[in-house]
Amino acid sequence: MTNVPGSINSFTGMDVTLFQSRSRVAENNSVSNVSMETKIIQFSLEVKTGTRQNIGTQDALAQFNQLDPELKSSLTYNGKPIAELSPGQAKTLVGEDGYFGVDKTSQRIADFVIMGAGDDMERLKAGREGVLQGFEEAEKAWGSKLPDISYETLAKTLETIDEKIRENGGSVVDLSV
Repeated sequence: MTNVPGSINSFTGMDVTLFQSRSRVAENNSVSNVSMETKIIQFSLEVKTGTRQNIGTQDALAQFNQLDPELKSSLTYNGKPIAELSPGQAKTLVGEDGYFGVDKTSQRIADFVIMGAGDDMERLKAGREGVLQGFEEAEKAWGSKLPDISYETLAKTLETIDEKIRENGGSVVDLSV
């Protein structure tokens, strides 16, 4: 049985607040108000997060739509033009386990640098610098801030390369992006 003001006991059919002291009714109202405020705050945060993600997706689509049509048609995944993917297929590709998701993309980039450099410290550092330069060029080409997934991918890529540098006894002075 719940003692919420105005609630009806399912067994007796009576308003349970009739048998509570006024202070108990006020206490229940205040608990109920706090609970409602918590739910409102939680909902507000969910809406903000969803909105931020949707705006990022819309911005990415707007930027993609501004690309040269010939370039867009040359971008493919498994032989299918990227522009012809459904929203669900595109979301899966950039999702956590997707081919273009943070983990798999950062691993491909880091592997490219590490395999190309081997254990040569100077080549590892040059590869790291090349990743940063490439990212800066991507920002310029994009014309504005890249989608958040790009920054997450960069951070994870640099983390992997930096780990390899440390394993080989080196250090990276500037770990910031």
